[in-house]
Amino acid sequence: MNKLVKVHDREFEILLSREEIAARIESMGHEISAYYQMRKPVLLSVMHGAVIFASDLVRAIDIPLEMDFVRLKSYSGMESTGEVLMSQKWEKSLKNREVLILEDIIDSGTSMNFLIKKLREAGAADVKIACLLFKPHAFRYEYPIAWKGFEIGNEFVVGFGLDYDGLGRNLPAIYQLKTS
Repeated sequence: MNKLVKVHDREFEILLSREEIAARIESMGHEISAYYQMRKPVLLSVMHGAVIFASDLVRAIDIPLEMDFVRLKSYSGMESTGEVLMSQKWEKSLKNREVLILEDIIDSGTSMNFLIKKLREAGAADVKIACLLFKPHAFRYEYPIAWKGFEIGNEFVVGFGLDYDGLGRNLPAIYQLKTS
């Protein structure tokens, strides 16, 4: 595995290896299975970034579940726009359902705050969040995050579904922007 990669005009160095990510996702799958035992939640994957995380996580969950997808956009390049656009809504009825949002990264928390409100408006009985990466120093909200893969600093990251202007999602590990 490359320790250094170039995406567009920037260099990134390894932050989390494929093996570290796989082990944590497996553990999260067991925790989620135990929590939802005897229930059938709807797992709502946020596209595009969370799709790789979601596909690995659902295979680590050993209870009946349903999946759906939503597409949110709040970034342009390496910066948040501060606004959230939902360009694709889920298809299933979520009324009186337990919903587990699967997200690749939560930094400020604005996108998840927006989505939680939309899910409550749709009548979801319960909404929980599982994210691969969490940036506690950037987080500006009070809602709980039930399952966190890794807490990281405020570095910009790519790989494992995360992109920089459309590139880098297919990298098998997570890389942070090289600072020097």
